[in-house]
Amino acid sequence: MTAANEQYWDALSHEYQAVTRIATDNFHYGPLLPGDQELGLLPPLQGGQTALEIGAGAGQNSIYLASLGLRCTALDVSRRQLQHGRELPGADRVCWVQAGMERLPFPLTPTFDLVHSTYALPFAEAPEEVIGAMAALLRPGGHLVLTTGHPLFAAEWLDIDDEGSGMFVRDYYNPPADVRFCEESDAFIAARVQPIGELVSQVAAAGLRIVQVAEPSPLPLPVLSELEIAARMPYHSPEWRELYPLAAAIPLVVVIIAERMSEKASR
Repeated sequence: MTAANEQYWDALSHEYQAVTRIATDNFHYGPLLPGDQELGLLPPLQGGQTALEIGAGAGQNSIYLASLGLRCTALDVSRRQLQHGRELPGADRVCWVQAGMERLPFPLTPTFDLVHSTYALPFAEAPEEVIGAMAALLRPGGHLVLTTGHPLFAAEWLDIDDEGSGMFVRDYYNPPADVRFCEESDAFIAARVQPIGELVSQVAAAGLRIVQVAEPSPLPLPVLSELEIAARMPYHSPEWRELYPLAAAIPLVVVIIAERMSEKASR
């Protein structure tokens, strides 16, 4: 899967970064959603703390955190995604690492005060192992901020003539894969989301204390001016804007905040 992900994102990277607006002056959780300056989901942060972003893409969240004084590492499987990140203002404050999330290039020892990942987990072959690695990298008192696809958004949206529209969930416990193909690449990739209970159990099994589970709703796009969108919506694109009616009815993502307890506190 790592090789296919690398090939896919290398092929898609230029178009993706060109059409998608991802801010570096706010922390994003997904398309059409408010940033952390409104949601306030991030744990308390201090300058000098260490942060690792897994599946960083062009590392916009890492650039934002680095602007707050954190020592940030952005890791992604795609060389071209990272190259886009290195060209962004503020990129010199971030350490850039090319690697797949299933093959992290450093020891799984407590190293970071914050590990964060936004919509990378669905592309992992073994998400439970990736979550375990994230947890192992946290120092006592450190936090995991994990944003991943909401299982309901994998369902099918149906329009029924006289009865409105809604979601058809064939099997909540086994959501269908989102199979993707880039015309410039021969690689197929499949993103798979998980039931929320399964995710929470995996995070807890990794030895972390669940602090919060959030299902943020999008900003009211139809009533916002372009200036308001630019100021409040750190991630959007024309394609995602077209999906607003669906995003306004069904959560796009689930955000799990968890903490690595100190050895004394966990007794």
